[in-house]
Amino acid sequence: MSSINAEIKKVTDVLDQPLNIPYYQRPYRWKEKNVNQLLEDIYTSWKNIKSAYRIGSVILHQKSKTAVDIIDGQQRLTTLVLLMHVLGSEQANDLLERFQFAHADSEKNIKQNHKYISHWVADNIPRERKDFLNYISKFCEFVEIVVAEKELSQAFQMFDSQNTRGKHLEAYNLLKAYHIRAMEEAPEKDKIESDRRWENATRYVQDPLGNETPRDLLKQLFNEQLYRTRVWSRKYSAYRFSKEDIDEFKGQTINSKEGIDYPFLNKDLMHSIALNYFDSLSLNVKGIKSRFNKAQIPNVIDYVSINQSIINGKAFFDYVETYVEMYKQLFIAKGNDVLAEFKKFYKNAFQYKGSHRQGDQYLKELYKSAVMMLFDKFGEDGVNRFYKILFGVIYRLRLEKWQVRYAAAAKYPKESNLFAIIEESKNYFDLRKLEKIARKDIEKKRHIPEIEKIMEALDVVIIDKVN
Repeated sequence: MSSINAEIKKVTDVLDQPLNIPYYQRPYRWKEKNVNQLLEDIYTSWKNIKSAYRIGSVILHQKSKTAVDIIDGQQRLTTLVLLMHVLGSEQANDLLERFQFAHADSEKNIKQNHKYISHWVADNIPRERKDFLNYISKFCEFVEIVVAEKELSQAFQMFDSQNTRGKHLEAYNLLKAYHIRAMEEAPEKDKIESDRRWENATRYVQDPLGNETPRDLLKQLFNEQLYRTRVWSRKYSAYRFSKEDIDEFKGQTINSKEGIDYPFLNKDLMHSIALNYFDSLSLNVKGIKSRFNKAQIPNVIDYVSINQSIINGKAFFDYVETYVEMYKQLFIAKGNDVLAEFKKFYKNAFQYKGSHRQGDQYLKELYKSAVMMLFDKFGEDGVNRFYKILFGVIYRLRLEKWQVRYAAAAKYPKESNLFAIIEESKNYFDLRKLEKIARKDIEKKRHIPEIEKIMEALDVVIIDKVN
């Protein structure tokens, strides 16, 4: 039996377990706006007579036969129990008596939210409480992921509760629920697998047997290599990814119940049909050029692009996983022949004195985004030919400015057309525009010998303005 099992469960079945909130959990801190969003989502689904509503995922640890600890999902579960308690559920009443909250903040927020929910129910469902409660219990559901009894250490490695404790929900996590809901007609196994792949990427560990701290690759990708690249490619300045920007990754839902609203969306329909066709073949199609020269990387789709239109549901999760795997191969994976020369350069180029400074880290992320887009468009051969040119385009900024601020790094791709050039290039000749930018004379205001050496190898004339 697997140490980790996932399945779709009705709310009443999830709650009909000996659930506990362990001492290491963060406080219950949902505010009225968080509670209201959950209430309105369930209410809308109920009013629209939806056959099911997916609330999200919960991570449970089977501590013993008589105790199941909530690892992830405490905020949603507690709010749901409060709602059901207001609606008259005996099951919810029993759970509230059994739950032990280890933080003083929890009790205060529970009282406040219980009062808010009571007012909301009185305003919105004055006469249909039993019907609404029945819908929540039997038609709302979770993706329940259960970690086996003796695998608590594995649960911590996967879900890294220490790093998430007390933090707000990351913007990208709002997308998971949205796209799982869009998989209404997909097999249950696809929904579960999409959720598991997503969660694994948020707590990636290269060596599960070592002492490596899990890293959140989705936060990395959405904040830097996906969101900002898409915006830069449209010739705009790109700043931090936030909840206000999640529409960037919401697109067209293709299923039997939703029609195409406008003719320009027909291309999304054709894209969806093509994806389903290639999936059905379950083999490599002759004529498709892989980004990788020799390596066969699982979970990488050769016919996606960073700037493509988003198809909601499984196609979105496949899109994201493709770039998770690309990111691993470019910047994490060791011991293979994929881009060996680039990886050696990447390892050594950022070891100069002061490379830890915040401004230098901004430039490093910008460089990684440019490399990833170049790889996305032209594969290994393109990166091998232009990775030093990209360094020249970006790190000239490090020499030209005494201090690199976030705003400067956010605006520079727009000012230089860096990403637009890559996006619009059809061949390597078109990419020569990058060489012209990289080889412009530099009026140096900061002295960094290691960067200057790379620039000089690119035949860049450096004019000393330090003094």
